[in-house]
Amino acid sequence: MTSERGESGTWRAVKAALRLCSLRNFATIACGVALVFLPVVQGPASSGVSLLPYTPLYPHQAHGYQLALTRLQHNVPAQHWLAAADRALQSPEVVELPLRVSAELGGPSAAAGYRFTVPTGRRLTVTVGGDPSLEVFVDLFRPTAARAVRVAGRLPRSSEPSFDIDAIEGGDYVLRVQPTLGVTGVYDIAIEATPLLEFPVTGVDERAIWSAFGVERDGGRREHRGVDIFAARGTPVLAATDGWVTRVETTGRGGNVIWLQPLFGNMRLYYAHLDAQWVAPGDFVVAGEPLGAVGNTGNARTTPPHLHFGVYVRQPGMRGGARDPAEFLR
Repeated sequence: MTSERGESGTWRAVKAALRLCSLRNFATIACGVALVFLPVVQGPASSGVSLLPYTPLYPHQAHGYQLALTRLQHNVPAQHWLAAADRALQSPEVVELPLRVSAELGGPSAAAGYRFTVPTGRRLTVTVGGDPSLEVFVDLFRPTAARAVRVAGRLPRSSEPSFDIDAIEGGDYVLRVQPTLGVTGVYDIAIEATPLLEFPVTGVDERAIWSAFGVERDGGRREHRGVDIFAARGTPVLAATDGWVTRVETTGRGGNVIWLQPLFGNMRLYYAHLDAQWVAPGDFVVAGEPLGAVGNTGNARTTPPHLHFGVYVRQPGMRGGARDPAEFLR
């Protein structure tokens, strides 16, 4: 009798506990118990933490990583080499372009940095000379508020003497020159910035630009989104760079027009008021190749023959992107 009452009391206690516990609490308790026994099922825990391997992004970084693997805390020359690399980026010599410099680098603390400003719409070319057997890292960086970002460079002992980038937006750059640890030698560096685009009309130059970018049109209702280059009717209009012809059409405002997509950047080139169009969509053209002829079609019928030349740079979240073509041609 006592046993029946005890069992009945136990069962009543269990039912009372279940009534007090919500489904969420029950699930939480069950998960907790499972986690307690999980290590027993899986076996002993790992004694270490698995990390992703470090991957150098460019040759100079790889060389520094090799030095760091050789007990860097006891390798004073390697410490000096890495410190010199940082100083060249953080405290470079400020120079103007074009730059020609010849200097000797040697010792663990040897590294040179040059900071300069590149105008909008330029092709920046860096040429390396000197002792061909000298193992020297030449890296170009774009400094930002957080850090310097490498944008181009040259391999040590490379057979290519130069490299270039297309600086559509322009801005500040830093070039770092540093030999491998323990190497001494003389290097020559030349840095120059040239117009990104060739002049698009045969036989004339920037003096033929008579209507500039941004001037008012239609009584101030709009702005001029290009430059007008005046020349005799029929004068050949040229590809300002290598690229693909994307559109060849006739519009009310531009008359006979051609759109060209260069091989670099998010840029488009616009040719308008043409007397003739000599290319078709999908054609690939090289810089200097004739595209058409100067005219005054479209809304330019009352003006002397000229080429309306436009440069458009696409930017995320923005429409239009018209830029002053003169900046890319000077």
